Amino acid sequence: MDRNNYLCWKTQFQDILEIHDLEEVVKSDARPDKKLADGSINPAYSKDKLVLSWIKATSSPQIKTLLIPCKTASEAWSLLGKRLSPLSKTYVRTLRDQIRTLKKESENMVAEYLMHAKSLYDSLVAAGSQMTNEELIKYILDGLGHDYKEFTTSLPLRSSLSFDGFYDLLRRNN
Repeated sequence: MDRNNYLCWKTQFQDILEIHDLEEVVKSDARPDKKLADGSINPAYSKDKLVLSWIKATSSPQIKTLLIPCKTASEAWSLLGKRLSPLSKTYVRTLRDQIRTLKKESENMVAEYLMHAKSLYDSLVAAGSQMTNEELIKYILDGLGHDYKEFTTSLPLRSSLSFDGFYDLLRRNN
């Protein structure tokens, strides 16, 4: 993980935490004791160190440097959010601009163009921003160019369309 892919990393990491029932580790500000009263290792401490090591292991060298003072997974998680989330506003703006200015290049196949558009859209949603299917489809249509004029003018006659329905329709008409 680095400054450029923090939001994607975060969503994937949240899935991993959920699968292993460890979401609370990054949410809790408590610093678990290493040992329990009977001298055995505290399971909460073990879980915290496991998650902290996962965070560090999946971070770029520059990000690892930021994490050196962190003693708990929660501290690391919070630090990453504070340091890297402001970058997400710029990232979201960049994604929106890329979607708004989509253009299908003549050498690219329609499937490649659609996959690129959907990838940008999915990244935008992962970053916590919203865009409707209708907006996405509108931008895709705008970027198709004159070769698809007949298709783009007939499409508004159809009722609301999901991206998958639009994808199938465009691929059949290609």
